[in-house]
Amino acid sequence: MDDGEVSNSNACNTRYVIFSACGYGNIGDDAIMLGTARYLITRQDATDLFIFSYSPKETQQLLEKAGLTSVATIRCGRFTSLLKALSSTSRRKRIMIGGGTLITNRTFFTLYYLTPAFLFKLFFSRSSDVYFFGVAAEEMIKRPLLKFMLSLVLRHSIKKALVRDKFTEVLLKRFANSTGTKVTTIGDPALFLKEWEDGNGANKKKDGSHSTLFNHTAKIFVSARDLDLGSSDHHARCFANIFDELVEVIYQKTGMTIVINFVPFCVHKTSLLERDDLFGEKIKSLMKYFDYFQIEKMDNPIEMLQKFNEADFCMCMRLHSLIFAYMTGRKCLAISYSPKVLNFAKDNDLPYIDISEVESQKKKVIDTVVQSLFIDKDKTKPK
Repeated sequence: MDDGEVSNSNACNTRYVIFSACGYGNIGDDAIMLGTARYLITRQDATDLFIFSYSPKETQQLLEKAGLTSVATIRCGRFTSLLKALSSTSRRKRIMIGGGTLITNRTFFTLYYLTPAFLFKLFFSRSSDVYFFGVAAEEMIKRPLLKFMLSLVLRHSIKKALVRDKFTEVLLKRFANSTGTKVTTIGDPALFLKEWEDGNGANKKKDGSHSTLFNHTAKIFVSARDLDLGSSDHHARCFANIFDELVEVIYQKTGMTIVINFVPFCVHKTSLLERDDLFGEKIKSLMKYFDYFQIEKMDNPIEMLQKFNEADFCMCMRLHSLIFAYMTGRKCLAISYSPKVLNFAKDNDLPYIDISEVESQKKKVIDTVVQSLFIDKDKTKPK
């Protein structure tokens, strides 16, 4: 990211407001929030932040564990606290909206960001600047209402749109050409978590740990989500079949046993469809070798990022599991269920396969994992 993307002039006299989807039980959204807060504190010299959260107490604890509350005044809250944060001071406010999927034809998700952007500017225009920060487009907008809303918000509300990837930049620029709103790609805000990763030196242990690890057990980290509660057995069975075959093939080819660590990136508090832990339980119930399948819940993005250093291979369906694998240098395979996953894989030259092909291309998936483990194992043999 360019440090000059958001002007830091008079930063100490500015209150930053982060409006995202954090606090719902999605590690990816919480990672975006932490990355955004860190960016504002370390790059923009922000000292006063308010973070909108569905679970304010949990978010506050997360910020404290990350050490951010020791270098800035940070408060969390819901709508009432948000209104107080916007109106309780005469200081200039910079409102950072986003981190999630801004553009999609699923009306609720798009309006979740567009409606506040319009209202913030309508009621607080004299004291606030509104930015899109780290937002992404999932697809081209087709619905006339959403096209109108996006054009309206870009024309009248948004000072700058700092987006996640080139696909989103190109799409937004089509709407912003006549508005004067600047659109720039900055990457996913969660990438700033790498500064914690680099700071504790966890990634340095990677090379030295494999020679011992591969003599015993290979760890495969898996992140997967349900796509349709009505047909969850189909995708769960696909994964179960792949994991059963992996257990057999890897042992036959390398002599290693494996542990499949299923890491739920979303244990959502309001949506059963977003309960990765339940999907993991479904997969386990369908496996022959279920003893090799472990579900490990974590709710701290930084601890989860550090945990990825233990993986020998990652199968990543959730976007931020792919980002975590990328940040920690893990060999991985992206399983794309959305353009945001596909775009990140393409932009960073990571191998990928579409979720619709997982069953028909099962051999390709298994070969990718086995080849990766086998090559790494060869590299660790004494010369």
